[in-house]
Amino acid sequence: MRLVRKAEMRDVDARAISEFSIPSLLLMENAGRGVAETIEEYFTPENLSVLVICGKGNNGGDGFVVARHLANSGAEVEIILLSKISELKGDAETNAKIARKSGIPIDEVTTEDDLACWKASISDFEVICDGIFGTGFKGSPKGLAKSAIELVNSASSFIVSIDIPSGIEADGCEPECAVSADLTVTMAYLKPSHLLYPARDYCGDIWVADIGIPNPLIDAEGRLRLMTAEDACLLIPERVPWGNKSTFGKVLILAGSKGMSGAARLACEAALRTGAGLTYLGFPETLSEVLDTSLLETVKRPLPDTGDGHLGLQAFADISKIADEVKLLAMGPGLGTHPETVALVKKLLVEWKKPMIADADAINAIATEPGLLEGKKPPIILTPHPGEMARLIEGKAHEIDINRLDVAEEYARKWSSVLVLKGAPTITACPDEVWVNSTGNSGLSSGGTGDVLTGTIAGLAAQGLPLTQAARLGVWLHGRAGDLSADELGEHSVVAGDLLYYLPEAMLSACEEREEETD
Repeated sequence: MRLVRKAEMRDVDARAISEFSIPSLLLMENAGRGVAETIEEYFTPENLSVLVICGKGNNGGDGFVVARHLANSGAEVEIILLSKISELKGDAETNAKIARKSGIPIDEVTTEDDLACWKASISDFEVICDGIFGTGFKGSPKGLAKSAIELVNSASSFIVSIDIPSGIEADGCEPECAVSADLTVTMAYLKPSHLLYPARDYCGDIWVADIGIPNPLIDAEGRLRLMTAEDACLLIPERVPWGNKSTFGKVLILAGSKGMSGAARLACEAALRTGAGLTYLGFPETLSEVLDTSLLETVKRPLPDTGDGHLGLQAFADISKIADEVKLLAMGPGLGTHPETVALVKKLLVEWKKPMIADADAINAIATEPGLLEGKKPPIILTPHPGEMARLIEGKAHEIDINRLDVAEEYARKWSSVLVLKGAPTITACPDEVWVNSTGNSGLSSGGTGDVLTGTIAGLAAQGLPLTQAARLGVWLHGRAGDLSADELGEHSVVAGDLLYYLPEAMLSACEEREEETD
């Protein structure tokens, strides 16, 4: 599913008008009707009391159309216009005049005192429709608009925002003042702020209205997309009946250190659960007693360590001997940051000749010399959370988190890599496309879930999926397993090991989607 940024949406609208000769007035009509029809999915319009608050731009123009359609369906509608009708232009002016001629009361509110007159009655309306600002908004609301947003938020009514809650920027932001909607009806495409926190928290339920954009524009390939179940079902690797361990791929996972053997177990079991033919675990040899009694399906390769439970630089020679047997290397879960382990990771980054996944402490090691990523070949998947990403780019975790889309896109290009920026939502970026994940919940914030993600992606890549596809499918399956776990256990109680149990069900759900598509 396409996602569009503000500039892209302007371009789509302009092309629909110029190339397809669709009048802008018709697009506004379709937008307003789409919002009204969505409201009618929640409420019976007959005698429904509705207040529509319109700004003086096109979002307000949509609001006038919403008001007219709801009134035609039997609702009792009033309009607040934060301007005078005489100050409106274009399609917004046209629809304001149509609404007035249709007998819908319009209060032209131009001062704080005018607006204050509504304070006592604002909660008398069952529905308030927010048409103050649209996707073109930038900055922070001020003056009368800010007061109107605060008035809307003070009401106990059901609040519906047109396209995007007023006060939020379409491409993502941390708003100072914004409408807190129960429902947002957006036009033609989802926008980044419908999915990126903290803006997502203001949107409530999100519906997409068809406003008549022609299919050639809707279906056009774009860099920014939403990873859905439909996408996942197309990527699940086929299982040929004559296959063997080599057919389904072998992966080497370097993981674990003293006190962190669980990370190794989680990553290896995830790789196997997602279909890898064989998983090798390279681990510090002093952990043999701990790991030999678990991971029954994993081939264990003890490697030279530092004597205190961390991989040593001498392990490089043994790892190189395994290279011909495997399709890729995944490293990082629970490795620790011993200086020799850091040196080993950097040596592998430079000299390993096959695809690679770097997670957790492997990323922390790379962060000591991030220039090694520039021009890295063969390709690499990096799976940092915001804190690890901050170490890689010498940034601040909070700023990376709220700008995750731009950060992931920028550094995937800079490093010519697949960058999986974990969080809510997880972003999978590569130089030519960016995917926003649609699955997952707060249960995935517990320790060890990132190790499961590393193994999941490794297991998929071992079966031959290109790294970008393995990464975005792995992220989706990981989140889906988290959702299934939370449905059964509650988000508070999900732990990383639960994901291993639900990964098979997550894969089955995607396979079932594919079977439905082909029936």
